[in-house]
Amino acid sequence: MKSKSIKVVDTSTLVHDPSCLTYLMQKGVKACIPWKVLEELDGLKGRPDIGYDAREAIRNIEELRQGNHPGLVIEKKMTWDKISFLDPKISDHHILSTANGLLSSYDKVSIVSKDSMMRIKARELGFEAEDYYRNQAEKNTDDVLPRIKIPASAIDMETFTFPYVKKKHGDIPLNSGVVCVSDWTGDMKRPEDRTEEGEHFAAVRHNGYFQIINRNIQAFGIRPYSGPETDNPAVNWPQYIALYLLTNPAISLIFLEGGAGTGKTLLALAAALATKSQYRQILVSRPMVHLEDRDNMGFLPGDIHEKMGPWLRPIWQNLSILKELEPRNKDLIDKLVLEKKIEIEPLDYIRGTTFWRCLLIIDEAQNLTPHQVKTIITRAGEGSKIIFTGDLDQIDRRRRLDRISSGLAYAASRLQGQDIVASIKFKTSVRSELAKIGVELL
Repeated sequence: MKSKSIKVVDTSTLVHDPSCLTYLMQKGVKACIPWKVLEELDGLKGRPDIGYDAREAIRNIEELRQGNHPGLVIEKKMTWDKISFLDPKISDHHILSTANGLLSSYDKVSIVSKDSMMRIKARELGFEAEDYYRNQAEKNTDDVLPRIKIPASAIDMETFTFPYVKKKHGDIPLNSGVVCVSDWTGDMKRPEDRTEEGEHFAAVRHNGYFQIINRNIQAFGIRPYSGPETDNPAVNWPQYIALYLLTNPAISLIFLEGGAGTGKTLLALAAALATKSQYRQILVSRPMVHLEDRDNMGFLPGDIHEKMGPWLRPIWQNLSILKELEPRNKDLIDKLVLEKKIEIEPLDYIRGTTFWRCLLIIDEAQNLTPHQVKTIITRAGEGSKIIFTGDLDQIDRRRRLDRISSGLAYAASRLQGQDIVASIKFKTSVRSELAKIGVELL
């Protein structure tokens, strides 16, 4: 007599969430790992981008097998009957042939995969196929800052704060920014000045109050910038809010999300340098994700740091911009790099470390899985701060990640509203008029 049902879990799912088997079994699922998946995990152990996850997935499989868990099946047999047209040299086809063989023992065999092409192939062969969504962000596409009215008479001109009233201001999450429409100019040096009502300053909500942001805010010579000169340039309020939160020692975790050229990485580096005395070290990294998710790293010459060069070039370019702002900046940054007070490292090296009094910047975080982001955050020691930057429209692992399964989106969504967490969305490209048009129209 056939058993009821079984789900075949592929490599992409195990790498996305190494603990996925435990999660599925807690839901009463019987899970099958094809032998080919074990071979693929073994081959991924040394990959700088996902090697850590592959190794953890292997450890979890071993633990389940040593415990003789009845919910896990490791299947060696492959059956090519009725699917002999598939190319046996392709790894996915080995997994599909394993699923094909299980049909003789189970009433229902389905495929669980983060790879969209795998799901398409499975369905075309008559299998049920599903994406794996244990961790996903809420679908929130609102990137427009709230506007609130606040007359000068309601502002405490000594602390430059005003009360947060939910009935009046709406549901503003903790550490979120607002643009203020007021008859006050926002000039903290001349608090008595009044003007026509308009958008004159921004503020950030703390527990029961809003803190107004100084219009002269800057970090390491970087000020909020609205991009190329136009006849009527709009103020880049998200950058004001970002600089305030990035330099606020009370905020330990920040997510900066926005399109290409919106200034995310530059602001993060400038704030890190401006607050360097608070930290023992500044660590910068980004995931080594290849276009089309193919591993071309082996073709590059040199050791791991030389191979990392192309991925880390944007970080060095942003540091070069900061060096050029003032003559003394160059000597200072070069000295910090030489003394390893600023280190730019492969992400896999960083994920195996506990950070103590470190400021950690993870660039291009849209390419991380929720598990990878969790691993980084849970490594934070006392006195550390982590900044994730990324663009959800530039996910390079599109076959395996999307806007709601990206670790950047998931973590920002789940952690919003915590006392020490902030999230800012950028919209305005500040590179050039050409880049701005490209972002908006292409």
